[in-house]
Amino acid sequence: MLTVKELLYIKLVAQERSFSSAAKRAKISQPALSAAIAKAEDKLGESLFYRDSHTVNATAAGRYIAERSEYLLNQFETLTSEFADFKNRDTGAIPFGIGVSVADTLLKDAIVSFQQENQSVTPKFHIDYWYELREALLRDDISFFIAANHEFVEDRELSTEDLYVSEICFHARKNHPLTKKKILRCADLVDYPLLTYRTLIAKKRVKERLTTEKQLRAFQKNFEAGTLNSMQGTLPFIEATDYLAMTERGFYDSQSPTSQIQELEIEDFRLKLQIKICWRAKHVLSAREHDLIDCFKNAAAARALP
Repeated sequence: MLTVKELLYIKLVAQERSFSSAAKRAKISQPALSAAIAKAEDKLGESLFYRDSHTVNATAAGRYIAERSEYLLNQFETLTSEFADFKNRDTGAIPFGIGVSVADTLLKDAIVSFQQENQSVTPKFHIDYWYELREALLRDDISFFIAANHEFVEDRELSTEDLYVSEICFHARKNHPLTKKKILRCADLVDYPLLTYRTLIAKKRVKERLTTEKQLRAFQKNFEAGTLNSMQGTLPFIEATDYLAMTERGFYDSQSPTSQIQELEIEDFRLKLQIKICWRAKHVLSAREHDLIDCFKNAAAARALP
């Protein structure tokens, strides 16, 4: 009897017409994939593929198994999804992931809204960064996640939906020395210590704008002076010091409309990140998972209102 993995491998080889490309998609070595196909052929007593000078081609038996495997794998995915929903109903919990910046801005409002209508259900959230959340999703530790990824490219393992665009900007207290300058550039920022999340793209963009050794030394000293998993609670610190903060535009205004924090307009820095809702490809989200996602959509829409 063929295993689910063997069906998957046969389908991938038939689609890619290449053992090396299929092995990359399956995330195994090419020898391991070749051995798995050989084992499946032994079980069936039929050759499934043959090579010509350039590609791998399916035999009639290979085409038949590959076509049938698509349906069977979809059925298996549906069964797995339905069982996860059954398990959630039994435990009364929805495990999901949330990116660090999204947790700061939307998590509280979304959870409060969800629990008003679902008091018997516990949203179990895990806060982390995109790649860690993706790994947790593929391990089935969580049902979906919401996060930002500046390097997003097509990912065959995921189904995604855009939630909102996050604009990243720098903040300082209103009487900070930088607020007195008419034009600000990245080179002005590096003289002051920075608090922010773990970030690579923002640091790279600032560093690319620096032109002198003195600026680069200041950059190494001050970016970042504090790396946080949450910017919650930093408002009084920024108000009382010359530290800068880098987070979403509107973050401190949403915490306190009367805060003494000013958003800095930097002439040579622009960074917008797409916040995405992600779940496993072909996974069918449950009705309650959709309800929870809708609460995040509503929280994002409310935050966008003037």
